[in-house]
Amino acid sequence: MTTPVALYGDAWSSELYDMQRPATGVYLDVPLWLALAEKTGGPVLELACGTARTLLPIARGGYEITGLDLSPHQLAVARRKLAQETGDVRRRARLVEGNMAQFDLGERFGLIFITFRSFQALLERADQRGCLECCARHLAPRGRLGINVFNPRMSRLAAQGLIEEKPHEFTCPDGTVVRETGQTEYDIAAQRLVGRPRYECTDADGKITIREYALELRCFFRFEMEGYDLS
Repeated sequence: MTTPVALYGDAWSSELYDMQRPATGVYLDVPLWLALAEKTGGPVLELACGTARTLLPIARGGYEITGLDLSPHQLAVARRKLAQETGDVRRRARLVEGNMAQFDLGERFGLIFITFRSFQALLERADQRGCLECCARHLAPRGRLGINVFNPRMSRLAAQGLIEEKPHEFTCPDGTVVRETGQTEYDIAAQRLVGRPRYECTDADGKITIREYALELRCFFRFEMEGYDLS
């Protein structure tokens, strides 16, 4: 049995991101980050910026923004999208490959944010603290830090064994039909969500390819997020 590749750990799954995510409603958060950019005036730093889903709207809105991400595959998609923007937007945006648990960009930002639960990819307390300490060092006076995490659903935490996720189907630009299924398991002691997304891809000729990935996230409770003391 082969070990599944980490989700977004290859070029194919990174290309898939922008095709599958609109159906999840994830883009509904963009106005929030734009509003915070307007309040702070920038410049803006987005950690785990991925394919520039949020970065591009902020750059289009007139704000200087740096996006940092660990995945070269996600950044390759972001760079391709950025290359299609106007010169003004391209000049306002910068993409950097790096680890959000340990970075030094040599400047300060009016707004730093981590969207769509990416902070939860930091499984160890040392990495979580490292990220927050880096953010503190990079914030301008009176700057703001925004982090999105999900509130664990107790019914899922209490479930025994694997949870079968609802199937989701979408069509890629080349006509390939992708059916996404998968299983999720919760390790309560370690506060981990362990996901196994599975993609069944049927191309125009009817050929079927199966791709399996792994996704592991830390489950945070409110008191943990409120309890960090960086003083």
